[in-house]
Amino acid sequence: MRGVEMVIPIAAAGQGPVWTVRRALPSDAEQIAAHACYREEDAARRAGYAEWVRPRIGSRRYIGFFAMHEGRVIGGAGVVLLDWGPTRANPAGQMGRVANVLTDAALRGRGIATDLVARAMAACEALGVREFNLGATPEGKGLYRSLGFVEYPAEMRRRVTAAP
Repeated sequence: MRGVEMVIPIAAAGQGPVWTVRRALPSDAEQIAAHACYREEDAARRAGYAEWVRPRIGSRRYIGFFAMHEGRVIGGAGVVLLDWGPTRANPAGQMGRVANVLTDAALRGRGIATDLVARAMAACEALGVREFNLGATPEGKGLYRSLGFVEYPAEMRRRVTAAP
């Protein structure tokens, strides 16, 4: 699947541009980092994220796709593969963490993100991944529900703050 581009219409014929989908490559690390750190206050983290994600793309621990239009990225989505360990619900122990889902603001609501997330999860499923999780913004919850995600309130989180 590497290097393959697929032409997909954004809208019905005559109603919008045509976009292609391609797999993320290690050379896309900066673009993925821009999606991961899209907020202005996160800009300082981009270089570190690009450095972190680049080898994971090459080793297939990050599976990502981009939607392209006229040579420009208009959307992206990826899955970080985690060695989670076997659980009752997931004996294989591989978990997919959906991340870096972003669509150009002018093109939202056309199914681009849904398609990209579905492709990334299908690629992971082909590798044996059977469980996925994610953090959802209020705006993204409908997209993820349409792909079968449900809220999982049993989780908790603790963050350690840096020493002064």
